[in-house]
Amino acid sequence: MTSANTRQLQLAIAFGVLSFLTVALGALTMQQAGLSAGLWLRNPVAWLVGGGLFLGLSRVVRPSVTLVWPALILLGLCFIFPGQDGVHRWLAFGPVQLNAAAVILPLVLTATRADTPSPLWLIGLGLIAACLAWQPDRSQLLAFGVAALVLIAQTYGPRALLWAAPVAALALALCLWRPDPLLPVAHVEGVMHLAAAQSPLLAAGLMAALTLTALSPLWLWPDESQRPQAVALSLYFALSAVAWLYGAYPVPLAGYGLSFVLGWWLGVAGLFAKSAPSSL
Repeated sequence: MTSANTRQLQLAIAFGVLSFLTVALGALTMQQAGLSAGLWLRNPVAWLVGGGLFLGLSRVVRPSVTLVWPALILLGLCFIFPGQDGVHRWLAFGPVQLNAAAVILPLVLTATRADTPSPLWLIGLGLIAACLAWQPDRSQLLAFGVAALVLIAQTYGPRALLWAAPVAALALALCLWRPDPLLPVAHVEGVMHLAAAQSPLLAAGLMAALTLTALSPLWLWPDESQRPQAVALSLYFALSAVAWLYGAYPVPLAGYGLSFVLGWWLGVAGLFAKSAPSSL
């Protein structure tokens, strides 16, 4: 086993353990807050499903830059569904709603390669930012936009960044202009406050587990070929994880939300799939 494969295996173990700890502590917080098992059990079930997807996709799928187009389709489908108070972020499957951005964006960030520059990929990223702005989804736009800019700078150079930065800034301005009337939900956006009210130790453990989970892709830092994607994915995870500090935004993995659990697993799978034979 090569050193690169060893690091990948170590990342899989670290992410699996840390993400499970985050999900478990979040489920415990929701259970102690009096939520029904039908709610607090969903994240652990999603973790199992995400782990299964990881085991399958990391072996057979190599994300390619063309992934931005199915990602755009998924984000666009959100506008077909009724939405909530004019906010369109979700795909509805019966009683289950999935935040399309949270599911697909981590995988998109792993789909570019420095040796295959693609102007269409850059255009696709700009269109994704426009969709997020119009939904609106400020936390996802900020996390994805910053991570994408860092990825562009690492893989395409300063000239591409010079074009991409104004697009990202314009998308963020549009997103801030769009009204977002949704009120926070205690077990989604406020789960850290719920944990702190129950036990400072529980809150500290939950925040530590989430932070370490977000930083886990940096385990691949020594591998220069995977470093840009690992840095971008970890940055996206980290900015998503701290969004609750500056607004009423979901807490990934810790708060109720199947989409983040599945999406984070898919993002890590994208890092593993780099050397796989087929493409997505």
